[in-house]
Amino acid sequence: MEQRIRVIVIDDEEGMREGMRRTLEKQGYPVDLAEDGESAIRLLKASAYGLALVDLKMPGIDGFEVTRYINEHAEGTVVVIVSALATVEAAVEVTRHGAFDFLAKPFTPKDLLRVVERAVRQQALLADRQQFLTELASERNLSRQLINSMHEGVIVLNLHRAPVLMNPTAEGFLGVSYREDLSLAELTLSPDVLAAVEGVLGGAGESPRTLRERSGERMLEFLATPYLRGEEKVGAILILNDVTLEWQAEQEKSRFIAMVAHELKSPLAAILNYVNIILTGMFDQQPEKIHEMMGRSKIRGEALLDLIRDLLYLNQREAGKIEKTLERLELKEVLTGQLEFFRVQAERSKINLRLEADGASYPVLADRKDLDRIFMNLISNGIKYNRENGELTVRLAASDGTVRVEVSDTGIGMTPEDMKNLFQDFYRIKNPLTSGIPGTGLGLATVKRVTAECHGELSVRSEPELGTTFTVTLPRA
Repeated sequence: MEQRIRVIVIDDEEGMREGMRRTLEKQGYPVDLAEDGESAIRLLKASAYGLALVDLKMPGIDGFEVTRYINEHAEGTVVVIVSALATVEAAVEVTRHGAFDFLAKPFTPKDLLRVVERAVRQQALLADRQQFLTELASERNLSRQLINSMHEGVIVLNLHRAPVLMNPTAEGFLGVSYREDLSLAELTLSPDVLAAVEGVLGGAGESPRTLRERSGERMLEFLATPYLRGEEKVGAILILNDVTLEWQAEQEKSRFIAMVAHELKSPLAAILNYVNIILTGMFDQQPEKIHEMMGRSKIRGEALLDLIRDLLYLNQREAGKIEKTLERLELKEVLTGQLEFFRVQAERSKINLRLEADGASYPVLADRKDLDRIFMNLISNGIKYNRENGELTVRLAASDGTVRVEVSDTGIGMTPEDMKNLFQDFYRIKNPLTSGIPGTGLGLATVKRVTAECHGELSVRSEPELGTTFTVTLPRA
């Protein structure tokens, strides 16, 4: 059976109230009765009604006041005025107060049911409208939540070029908070972005445009596209993407390629130059000169081979192709073996090597090749950049769950300016004291990477003419 709406009958005449109740209940409508305005409002506060039949002339709160209350506080309730004031003026007045229909007394049960049926249809329309508005509000709320949660910035402009929507991401990108009177000029967009927006808003068939612009420390990508409602263009949508990391990676890649090309070019050019001189026959009668040039070519070739090895290692490491075996290693034994490996080179350069340790055990959990690459680079540099009769000391200490290794030399040292870019790829300090020292400029950059992968820390302190100390701190096993 069809669900009937609940009806409230408000009339100070008992006979009229009872008559309408019997008629409506026979048709299946649940009915509540109120004899005056005060009791009617109490019922309206307690229950929801689809239809209210209201008499105009009642003592105290009259029908007009009750109708006004229903319109303000009982949304979805249809009001039908039941009154003996059967005039056009009365009908206009009650309609102005928000009533849907007017039923003049006296009336027959058929008249009552006819008016009630119209009111029921109206109430169904109101219910459908309310449901539609609720769903629409829900959809709008969901859309707003989705837009606000996007990683991309979103700005919607109307045809008057005024921002009508701006999500928090866009506000963060541009450093501007949205408000209703916000203007396009306040967004501080570049002329190129404004031109793209204008092309979308003003052009007949302008396709979406994408361009990149700097915004403070960020590199933003802007996409301007039409905002359509059906087939009609009603504005423009500007989507902002933070592509800073991608842009920085492209810049780093370009810089890396340029540096690699430069580093490969210099030794190759020197080798080819020596070969060309030998091929001219200029020194055919001076074998010692040829021997000298071939020796220099060999040094340059070895430096080139070292560079290629380092580049291959970095590439394999970045690609995750280097296999690691984590094991418990005694760092004192590792460093003892490495110092022994470099002893011949140190003696040739008249450098005294020394290991200082204040304890018996310094266990770490690491890959042996990683440790070799870290400390062999540091020890090799401590020998290369030292001075005759100098010293290189490796100190071991343990505290607070860490193992600290200091590699100290008494060499040429560095200025604060020299140390600014010390761990960048291909960076080499260039001055008269370092000009004859071979190297790829990748060693310390690799040490920094590998130390970080071992969950360790790397630091350096240095003074010109007094030497340099590199400190590596690793978790104790």
